[in-house]
Amino acid sequence: MTEDLIELTQSYAQQTKRLSENEAGLQEQDILLCLVKRDRIAYLLQKEGPIGPEAALHLEQGDRRLRQLLPKISRQPELAGWRQSFNPAAEAWWWPQPPSPPAPFNERFNWLWTALALALLAISLSLIADIASRFLSGDTDAYGVLAIVAPTLLTLFTTRSVLTDAGQKVIQRMLGSFKFIPAGWREELGFIASIVLLLLLTLFWFSLPAIARSYNDQGYEKYFQGEFTGAKADYERALALDPALLETHYNLGVLYEDLNQADQAQAEYQLAVQGYKLDAAYNNLARLYILDENYDAAVPLLLTVKTEKLAQDDKVSYDVQKNLGWARLGQGRYSEAAAVLEEAIQMNPQAAPAYCLLTQVYEAQQAGPQTIEAAWSNCLGYIDQTKPDEDRWYGLAQQYFAKQTGD
Repeated sequence: MTEDLIELTQSYAQQTKRLSENEAGLQEQDILLCLVKRDRIAYLLQKEGPIGPEAALHLEQGDRRLRQLLPKISRQPELAGWRQSFNPAAEAWWWPQPPSPPAPFNERFNWLWTALALALLAISLSLIADIASRFLSGDTDAYGVLAIVAPTLLTLFTTRSVLTDAGQKVIQRMLGSFKFIPAGWREELGFIASIVLLLLLTLFWFSLPAIARSYNDQGYEKYFQGEFTGAKADYERALALDPALLETHYNLGVLYEDLNQADQAQAEYQLAVQGYKLDAAYNNLARLYILDENYDAAVPLLLTVKTEKLAQDDKVSYDVQKNLGWARLGQGRYSEAAAVLEEAIQMNPQAAPAYCLLTQVYEAQQAGPQTIEAAWSNCLGYIDQTKPDEDRWYGLAQQYFAKQTGD
């Protein structure tokens, strides 16, 4: 062990003692001298090997005092500059790191921004789940797939940007060109991105009724083109997106009638008349009740259209009047049925149904043969056999005249 190391450790121990005893405050030159001496000791120890007893005693005393002084030394404003000048090794514990600057005011609430962003993302995910369930409830078309995939990918990207460092770096690179955005605002940016995402999804969710109506209109066009399968699929998509679109229930009921599915048609009409003042829905549902001989259920529906003046055109007005006479006939209230049907004939003298029904009223009332024959003749004169009801009445008329001729 060289004399130089013994003298150096002794000087180092004395230096740390002076620093410890200096109640007036640490002097910059004394601190720097102490740190440099400790660097020299570390170098010699590495070069010369084990330390001798005397030097070890001085070194232990100096290190013990220096460790106690490190909190004060770390607060020295010149420390950062000294570290740049002398570049101490990582294992040089006697060179403390300067204290980190206090976090900017906005970074103190990073936990709050992240928590709020997660709450908004949770709401966004619930909206996506609701939207996806509606689009997936039936056959999904290309528009439906896009409506599911696009917001889902956008939500995943926003979630990754909020929760992962990689995602946050992507956002920072994207926003790097905007010089007015300060650094260290990634949590706030994640919160803002979550707000934007939620707003977009909310707007999309509120637009579902408009999208549903477009599907309804598209199905309506397909129905009149004879594309019943496509029309049914569009109607069902519309109702999945907006169950309150009662007009679509009516359209679907009409379609089911054309498909000879009376039970399904009746169920759709029943939904359509709940809070939806559509005259044709009341009338069609009443007609199905009449076909089921449930006359007592049909009459209130038809009277509602008349008393509340729901009929929007002459055709519906005629059908309501005709069906009311039909229901009264079924109830055995022949005088009321005759009056109602005669009024229907005045509304449309060239329509067969009222004549055909009035003829059956006359038969029930046992009117004269001439009256019944004239009524059946009027029925046959305007009848349209392509319509199921009128074809059935055509058969009754043929049976009547066959009996009269004896055939």
